[in-house]
Amino acid sequence: MKACVLKENKVVECEEIAMVQNFENHVLIKVKACGICSSDFNRVYRNGAYFYPIVLGHEFSGEIVECGNRVNNDLLGKKAAVFPLLPCFECEFCLQKMYAQCKNYNYFGSRKYGAMAEYVTVPVWNIKVIPDDMDCTVAALAEPCAVAVHTVDKIDNLNNKTVCVSGSGTIGILIGLIAKIGGAEVSFILRNDKKLDFLKSLGFKNFVYEGTESKSFDTLIECVGANSSLENCVKYVKSKGQIILVGNPNGDMTLEKKLYWKILRSELNVCGVWNSSYKNSETDDWDKAIDFLYKNSSIVSKLITNKFKLEDGIKAFDEMVNSDKLCIKGVFINE
Repeated sequence: MKACVLKENKVVECEEIAMVQNFENHVLIKVKACGICSSDFNRVYRNGAYFYPIVLGHEFSGEIVECGNRVNNDLLGKKAAVFPLLPCFECEFCLQKMYAQCKNYNYFGSRKYGAMAEYVTVPVWNIKVIPDDMDCTVAALAEPCAVAVHTVDKIDNLNNKTVCVSGSGTIGILIGLIAKIGGAEVSFILRNDKKLDFLKSLGFKNFVYEGTESKSFDTLIECVGANSSLENCVKYVKSKGQIILVGNPNGDMTLEKKLYWKILRSELNVCGVWNSSYKNSETDDWDKAIDFLYKNSSIVSKLITNKFKLEDGIKAFDEMVNSDKLCIKGVFINE
């Protein structure tokens, strides 16, 4: 099968590789769409892969074309999105169904071959069947959307809360859309006007320009992983307010003493987000995410600004990084 293979730093090539055969309790998915995550850029450009060669891709959906001998054949032909984390099912967190905190997990596209390929073999436990009429390209947003759902669920009494998002990438925008539909008054922190018109086209009306305005919000959501973004969150949050940390940091994060003092004196609630809840007895962020994407497909499809073929290889990543045009989410499409 064809796959987009990261062979070494900055070298991504489309080539033929062997198809993994493991059908005991697995299904074979013909990948229809696989998103490019910001973490993939770190793997491609900054020697961020665990090993080489590797097939990247953990945001994906497709069609089930083969079932293992322990899998119900009724799944054949169904469309599915895939939870990319492969838990051990044995550690203290797995036993509590807190799979994102698993101590011995595997992961598609980082710790094992992923879905920037024609096919991928997936444990049946990891699949979420989606509606037959759902666009697989939209369904490939299920993983970042589940993270967004998980984030917004940490805000108590969301309706009429003032929520400000620092970061307007895919997850930041999805957080904004989910919070807005949930009744919050949503703002975005902007460094410039590059994404202003795009955000307005999604229905957002409130914007704060970095370093130029004095505002205060009930909840600040950090989706960049940069020091300046964290500082803005502390600056703009109200006393007794909430800061939710989502963005993966590119380096050490530091705060001036006066900003650290604000956390103490304002008694801020600071919490982190890691992945999402999946098949938990209390909540399943993936069910909520898929339902949200399905009902709001006309809006969320606008986030998919770049579509590629596997044959594009490194050109796909270079376009997302270097293009003068607005790039939000790039997706590899298998026709």
